[in-house]
Amino acid sequence: MNRSLVRILLSLATFACMTSGALAEPMKIEVRRLPEATAAATRFLNPEYVVATPAAGKATDKTPLIIFLHGAGERGTDLTQLKSAPPIRHFNQQAEQPFLIVVPQCAPDKSGQKDEWRTEDLEILFKQLVKEQPFDKTRVYLIGYSMGGFGTWLWGSTHPERFAGLAPHAGGLGFGGPRAVSPDLTEWAKRLAPLPVWIIHGDRDEIVPTERSERMHSLLKSAGAKQVKLTLLAGKGHGIGDNLRTPELYAWLLRYRREGNQVVEAPLPLK
Repeated sequence: MNRSLVRILLSLATFACMTSGALAEPMKIEVRRLPEATAAATRFLNPEYVVATPAAGKATDKTPLIIFLHGAGERGTDLTQLKSAPPIRHFNQQAEQPFLIVVPQCAPDKSGQKDEWRTEDLEILFKQLVKEQPFDKTRVYLIGYSMGGFGTWLWGSTHPERFAGLAPHAGGLGFGGPRAVSPDLTEWAKRLAPLPVWIIHGDRDEIVPTERSERMHSLLKSAGAKQVKLTLLAGKGHGIGDNLRTPELYAWLLRYRREGNQVVEAPLPLK
């Protein structure tokens, strides 16, 4: 195991021992709203979104950002479930709260038509975050589950310059449902090859075939990716949300940051 990752995990274990038996202060979880003119430019995005900031204080320009994209079951305009989205649930009331966490919601358009994550909508949200919310622009991480895993592949491959690491969980590879496959996968892989990507899938997934993640892993390796890995969770089906609460995932993300057009290994210990 990488020594930097070991140090981060040991730090987590130490704090867990120090705080056992006592809960830390919970994160500040709030709902924010896009300005009306900005919201009007989106199509399948709830203008309201969830923001969780560390309990110790406001996020600063040194605070890493996680954007979490939910699955199809959370589409709509009710943010109740998203206030306890897996990354928030993992870090809430822990001694270590290193991230600013933003959870947008995929919503029906004005006619009521449902859709999937759209890069255009997410870009509008991201640019608004840049305007109003301090965070470390060199440490932006994108995580998604199921339909959100597809959104992670889609947004990450369209704007790889935004991110220092991706973690798609049980992600599909095309518009139109879990069994759809985009014809652009080879191009996706070429654009994603410079990024760290940790692909996670259940090896018995009957909703989104495990082969989808295996295929992207193979395409990324063929495209020259050096920081990509695939984890197939033994005996697991589509419901692998618990994996989004493992410290190793977040420690791995914090190993990477952007330096200009490159992503470099520059571990940031949880503190």
